[in-house]
Amino acid sequence: MKDEIVTAILQEMTPVLDQEQLTRLKSVVRVQLCGYDISKKETGLMCADQNGQNYLRVFLDTFRQNGKSEGTIEQYQLHLGRMLSYIGKNVEDIEDDDLIAYLEKYRTIRHVSNRYMNNIRLVFNSFFRWLQRKKVIMRNPVDGLEPIKYKQAVKKPLSPEELEKVRCACEQERDLAIVEFLYSSAVRVSELCRLNRDDICWESDDVMVLGKGNKEREVYLNARAHLHLRQYLESRTDDNPALFVGTRAPHERLTKSGVRNILKKIGSAAGVSKVHPHRFRRTSATDLLRMGMPIEQVQELLGHADIKTTARYSHAYLNEMDAAVKKLHDAILLQKQ
Repeated sequence: MKDEIVTAILQEMTPVLDQEQLTRLKSVVRVQLCGYDISKKETGLMCADQNGQNYLRVFLDTFRQNGKSEGTIEQYQLHLGRMLSYIGKNVEDIEDDDLIAYLEKYRTIRHVSNRYMNNIRLVFNSFFRWLQRKKVIMRNPVDGLEPIKYKQAVKKPLSPEELEKVRCACEQERDLAIVEFLYSSAVRVSELCRLNRDDICWESDDVMVLGKGNKEREVYLNARAHLHLRQYLESRTDDNPALFVGTRAPHERLTKSGVRNILKKIGSAAGVSKVHPHRFRRTSATDLLRMGMPIEQVQELLGHADIKTTARYSHAYLNEMDAAVKKLHDAILLQKQ
């Protein structure tokens, strides 16, 4: 058993250590294991889960009652269900070592990013923290897991030139209406797909959307969005109440994947990379901040419960500000020379 452990450790470290370091590591591990009796703990799929799935059902029911989206609930069910089935213990008996072993196995098989792995850790933490509050467990095993570090990349909005290229690449009035609507309203793609024609108030150019947590909020149409959305709707001959539909009969309501595919094709035709619904939301938020709208108002427009989420959209704008300040400082220094 000890030889298996030593071999496994050396295999993991081979990509990052040279031969001399591996030899030294092998010696150190053998010495450290010398005084221990080791046996393999059975945590495989054959172990029967006792109560985890029952608690999971109740946990997800509370999510539904609190207005969480079905997409979020599905993700929690997927990751927690897999973990509970793999570990196969009562939730009271799950330890941090069990979770660490599961996550390492998951990473090895799936080859996912650190950010994705840390998101799974946060899902686990939410579940076990709930169990702790319900007095089912005394200690949250996730407390024994270190946060998984990852590089937080600043996602760029569309530049004015890129946005104009995208507009010019739209061959159908519907596609241009989608582009203008997304940029003007900053809605999520799920919100866009749920909208109906009669949700538009043409007199005031506002739209009531149903966001996360079944919360309603108002968004607005600018002149471009008003013009192209109206032209698109007037050109339609179908009787589907949906705001955006497919171009072919029976003209069904567009789905999230349908909108993504439309924008991907437009981006390819325009020569602009990463054209997707959320990028228009980010672009709209950045432009509003650039024009001086307070971040609290941007938060309300985007439907964010936490202003920290909105702050992530301001990174690109803040980077622009930093560059402008640096440029100003450089100009002052040149004048003094």
